[in-house]
Amino acid sequence: MKKLKRIGIMGGTFNPIHKGHLALARAAKKEFALDEIIFIPSGNPPHKRVTEVIDKEIRYKMVKMAIKGKKKYFASRIEMDRPGLSYAVDTFAALKRKYGQKAKLFYIMGLDSINEILDWRKPLELFKLCEFIVGTRPGTKLRTFRRLVKFPPLMKEVDKIHLMELKENISSSNIREKIADGRSAKAVLPLVVWKYIRRRRLYLSP
Repeated sequence: MKKLKRIGIMGGTFNPIHKGHLALARAAKKEFALDEIIFIPSGNPPHKRVTEVIDKEIRYKMVKMAIKGKKKYFASRIEMDRPGLSYAVDTFAALKRKYGQKAKLFYIMGLDSINEILDWRKPLELFKLCEFIVGTRPGTKLRTFRRLVKFPPLMKEVDKIHLMELKENISSSNIREKIADGRSAKAVLPLVVWKYIRRRRLYLSP
């Protein structure tokens, strides 16, 4: 019997993509023996204010820049090219149709995202489509997460959630704040992305 392909899915606004995203992808790929990682920038994220998120084509371009030359890392336009709001359950349903029984899907995300998952569209359907690899930041308090997994419908899905502690503690919102204040975010961004942000004068205060 042919071995199932193990595919990691990194979804998010990537506003902008930073070294923390890449560290999470790298650690997940190694620890869970993933065959490839697919980065999926959201097209129209339902939980973000439009004013917070820059143009999707710019975000996609930064993702492409950040992963260029990295073996088995790919970028997908699946959410960007789909009309309407970008719901994870729709994306994973489409990926499941594409790969069928040939692949096992892993949704790679941060602790903040899994803690909010019950507010997402059809979250229990999502558990039928994938498993979750959740990166925690140093010193993270797991109180909210522990309460979450005691919620009866999720209790039987706990074995599909895998926690993984990371060394990095980087957030896109902090990066945007730094740039808006005229400070450098070079240390936490792939160099090519930092140069692109500077050249395009992205995230500067109006």
